[in-house]
Amino acid sequence: MTAFPDPRMIDAGGIKLALYRDGPDPKETDKPAVLLLHGWPELAYSWRYQMPALAAAGYPVFAIDNRGFGNSDKPKGVDAYAMDSLAQDVAGTLDAIGVDKAVIAGHDWGALVLWSLPFYIPERLLGCIGLNVPLMGYPPVDPVTMFRAAFGEDMYIVRFQTEGACEPILEADLKRTFRFFFRKPGGNSGLSDGAFESNSLDLIALLQRDESSWGGVPLVSDEDIAVYAHGYRDGMTAPLHWYRNFKKNWEMLGEKRLPDGKLPKVTVPCLQFLADLDRACPPSLADGMDDRCDDLEIIILKGCGHWSMQERAGDVNAGMIRWLADHFS
Repeated sequence: MTAFPDPRMIDAGGIKLALYRDGPDPKETDKPAVLLLHGWPELAYSWRYQMPALAAAGYPVFAIDNRGFGNSDKPKGVDAYAMDSLAQDVAGTLDAIGVDKAVIAGHDWGALVLWSLPFYIPERLLGCIGLNVPLMGYPPVDPVTMFRAAFGEDMYIVRFQTEGACEPILEADLKRTFRFFFRKPGGNSGLSDGAFESNSLDLIALLQRDESSWGGVPLVSDEDIAVYAHGYRDGMTAPLHWYRNFKKNWEMLGEKRLPDGKLPKVTVPCLQFLADLDRACPPSLADGMDDRCDDLEIIILKGCGHWSMQERAGDVNAGMIRWLADHFS
């Protein structure tokens, strides 16, 4: 198991979040603070390779277990996980660590939060670093309707919409669940290559197959799997509530559009990592992103799947540190 800081609990504006930190005190350096946001099914621990690298480069670095995850509070009800609350968690975290503005990095759901922040709390942003999920244009219909039309009722996000439908399957053996998800492309077939190549996004059905049929290559150690399983000891309902707010988030974001129907341009510097073997979030999702950002750099990780900051930690660390130096030295 990779060493990771112990958390301290902070009050992030009415909710208690587990905060992990490394590097210098923000008040003792001119380098910007960096706040890392994880996705699903992850934890702050997913940034275990980035935190020491950023700290060694002189950056104050922080990560949180998002609301509903790990050691953080898990409020009841779907509405508690809508984007306005998630954005305020970021603002509350920055308040708690005494930072007015920060560079925010996000992966997977953390990236969806990240790319909403310019429209919710733009005054708190110095820069944005997205991993795998890019800033996309405002869709004409809500995302769940789009997913259902494109992939059918068995697509995992569509299945997640019904509370209680998938939780028993995911929770039946948490270590097995994480062994399934944390795989990287390799071999003759697998979750990251063969399954996604065949347009199957029914991840729940794939999880229920015999483990020998999953394909791909295990990405993390048994010790790391145990960390994730412990982090989800309270179950999957709260984390899956994030998915149950897709429509509400789409409606709220629509209220922030300009008269021409587009969202405002993102004016802070942006860095986007894409992975060419990420079947759930292919690089094509970033088409047109340069028109949505004033200052954008894209790094494509060749031969990489969805879990980029764990699978290609060295490349991600080097890209982040070089970009930070270029823009905030």
